[in-house]
Amino acid sequence: MIASALAWLLLDTPKTEVRQLDSPLKPVKKSPLKFTDKNIPFEFEWMSEGYAQAWSSTNELQLRFRIFAQDRKVHSDLSPSVAKTLLHLWKFNYDELKIDHKPDYSRSCIDVYLCWSGQPGGEHLFDEDPQAPRGGSSKVNTIYIYDLPTFKERMEQLREVAHEYGHATLPAVGGYDYPEYWANGFLGEKLFLSELCNRKDYDPETLMGVPQAECQAWVRDKARPLMFKAAQTFPNAEMFKGKGESAMNQYIGYLLWVQFAFSPKVVSRVMKINGSQAGTLPESLKECVSDVSSMDIPIHIDLKGKLIWLPDIPGTWSGAKVRLRKKGFVGLVPSADIVRLRP
Repeated sequence: MIASALAWLLLDTPKTEVRQLDSPLKPVKKSPLKFTDKNIPFEFEWMSEGYAQAWSSTNELQLRFRIFAQDRKVHSDLSPSVAKTLLHLWKFNYDELKIDHKPDYSRSCIDVYLCWSGQPGGEHLFDEDPQAPRGGSSKVNTIYIYDLPTFKERMEQLREVAHEYGHATLPAVGGYDYPEYWANGFLGEKLFLSELCNRKDYDPETLMGVPQAECQAWVRDKARPLMFKAAQTFPNAEMFKGKGESAMNQYIGYLLWVQFAFSPKVVSRVMKINGSQAGTLPESLKECVSDVSSMDIPIHIDLKGKLIWLPDIPGTWSGAKVRLRKKGFVGLVPSADIVRLRP
């Protein structure tokens, strides 16, 4: 693909950068996925690119996203917003979860297709691309966003982009009958936004233009209830049994609780230790913090006075009453904003 020039859209950090090609692609980019009864690909004339500084001792930027669009608008063009948002999510993955894109797929680049038709929503696929550069792998990591004319609500745009990026990058735990087979899409939207929406440096431009209050309200309604339930449920394999939405929500809620109580870095370690089975999460958390002697656990106001469960590490707790100990976990009733463990 050749374009006559690049329009550079710089973000507020040298670590990421959006580049928007200012002329149509020749030849056009065809989607790896085929559509309609005729089994033909969609065609895309326009491309934006997202670059990031990853795993390099130099200032060199590496391609992490290609955003393909079927048209380009003078005003309210969606491609740059999608690219900025994905780069912001990439930074969270890279800095906090220590996750980068899979190198076996287009040298760690994810291809995103913004489609005018199709069923409203999105889709993630690992696929083969016949237009892959010569000498490179034809395996691609792809995201599709469908029916752009109905894709107008900013919060829904953000949720959908975060959802599909979760599928593309987070460890896959599956086997569910509903709402989806894999949990990492719903996990992604809730894990990413629970952390990013409360940051002091929140910038709507890096999250599909969503005002911070609107993002926080979404987290309060969609993510916090799952976290509260997981925090108050004795952690064992039984809580994750099942193939429906309740079982998936237990898995997601437990990781949200780990992120809130500990940190995204601990979530990353737990997911890596845990593997592909939801039922082993509590044991993975215990293993992850087994060498810790001190902890400061923030307590959400809605969990004060409630029985919550944490790994039972030797030491003295303050800011909470110890109610019971069971199978390597301790049940606490917190009264302070921060519950502390000391040797």
